[in-house]
Amino acid sequence: IGGSIRANAGGRAGDIGQFTGQVTVMDWQGQIQVRRRDELEFNYRETNLDEPVILAGQFELEPDNPESIVKRMRKIWITKKASQPLGFQSAGCIFKNTRGLSAGLLIEQSGLKGTKVGGAEVSERHANFIIANQGSTARDVLRLIDLVRSRVAERFGIELELEIKIW
Repeated sequence: IGGSIRANAGGRAGDIGQFTGQVTVMDWQGQIQVRRRDELEFNYRETNLDEPVILAGQFELEPDNPESIVKRMRKIWITKKASQPLGFQSAGCIFKNTRGLSAGLLIEQSGLKGTKVGGAEVSERHANFIIANQGSTARDVLRLIDLVRSRVAERFGIELELEIKIW
């Protein structure tokens, strides 16, 4: 939950920030604080939270007919299953969409679908996913990320920004 809140995880159906009422964090001095909704800012794949640890989130959901909820969830699941490589190990989308353009489409138009570095591969199904095939190393993934960034910059003059956090 903490990573989802910090990165304001979401998709076409919305993001976690729109439902977050408060967040419990631990600050740099080890003190626990509660950050209320009016203190929180959620933007595309980021928040204003800078504390090192998110301990809990409280969410404000809207009641709805269970059948309607199941129908929405099925529709989202069908869309994801058809467009994302869910049967493979990956970290989800690697790059943020930029300037209103899909990072996956920029990668695809750069001819990079299926490109491999060691065991890491740009997904054939969705180019913004890097699949970690058997034997893949973190170094393979990082080298492939660098390759993708340089090719997209070379072709379109756009610097892709990471959506994932690499420590």
